[in-house]
Amino acid sequence: MDNGRRTPRLSLHPRADVRVRATLLARLQTVHLLQMSEREIAEMIKDVESDPIFEKLLYPADGQWKVIRFQPHPRTQLSPSFYEMNEETLSEGSRPEAARVIAEGRDALAIIRRLGQEKFEKYFLRAEQETDRAGMSASTGLAEQEVQVVRDFLLAYSIQSEFFDPSTRGVGAPGQRVVRLARVSLDAQGEPVFEFGSPILARGRYDIQYERLQTLLRGVLLAPQERRHLKAFVRRLELINWRQNTLYRILDFVCHDQRRFLADRDGLKKIPITQRQLAKRLSVAPSTINRAIQGRSLVLPWGEEVLLEDLFCSRKNLCVGVLESLEDQDPGFGRRTDLELQEKLRTRLGFPVPRRTVNSYRRALSGGASPGVDPVP
Repeated sequence: MDNGRRTPRLSLHPRADVRVRATLLARLQTVHLLQMSEREIAEMIKDVESDPIFEKLLYPADGQWKVIRFQPHPRTQLSPSFYEMNEETLSEGSRPEAARVIAEGRDALAIIRRLGQEKFEKYFLRAEQETDRAGMSASTGLAEQEVQVVRDFLLAYSIQSEFFDPSTRGVGAPGQRVVRLARVSLDAQGEPVFEFGSPILARGRYDIQYERLQTLLRGVLLAPQERRHLKAFVRRLELINWRQNTLYRILDFVCHDQRRFLADRDGLKKIPITQRQLAKRLSVAPSTINRAIQGRSLVLPWGEEVLLEDLFCSRKNLCVGVLESLEDQDPGFGRRTDLELQEKLRTRLGFPVPRRTVNSYRRALSGGASPGVDPVP
């Protein structure tokens, strides 16, 4: 060795390196999926479902090939307005693309109305039956070509669905158009119910029957090239599932936590929840939450449209909101002591707020010292 120096030895672990690269690639894929618009996701889904193997796994001639069905998320439904859609019902803010989809989909809409909502959702939004196109035609009374007409329309409609119920929020972040995801209401138990305008969102996730999939992969029915293609195809379905599941879980968790606010329309009944806290509960990175909610909105039970990010709030924002409300309602607010305001905050919000924190918030509210401040012991 030169000059008595040891040359560092490099220990290469090809397998470990491959695993690290695979992990990084997976993370990049998921980040990209969350940044994709609903239209881009719908186009991706259309591309996936145009693969001949999708038809074989969804509507199989042989039951052992029934690997895929649709599984709607809990408390979700397709908007009733979907069944009433025609050129006359398009809203004033609808884009020309929406009118074009309706014009081109007249035959599909007529088929859906003839089929009826119950059968339509059973065969096209859940696809639970283990039958091929011929069996589906016999069950629905539709010609096989009509089944394809409906499927093609659903994908085309979903790609353009944001234009049928356009957001009134205009733009969110600079250069980012807001997309209205759903309308939320509360059921008899006070739990959120989501009404989606997009059939793709309403039908939920791909329910993959992994035991049947493994049987196919281990069997002799597939050539090696077909086996590799099937594995890659299922991986694409799993990525779409991850994206749709993440979005739904965020909607459900936030609206469940804010159900008192949704029930009473009282902003002071919101509970403090931050994106970081939700990320911890969902076991994802905070940046995942941030990307998932950017540029997306909900319509609340009373018709107001809000950005998803507006349903998050910190303890500080809630406290300041209550103090502002008290200041407006109480002529003697400025003479109230910190201890008095501390008790009012505890009563209104349901959690204790340190007295020094109360003093800090009221000083910020008034832009200076508060005359009602208690002497510091």
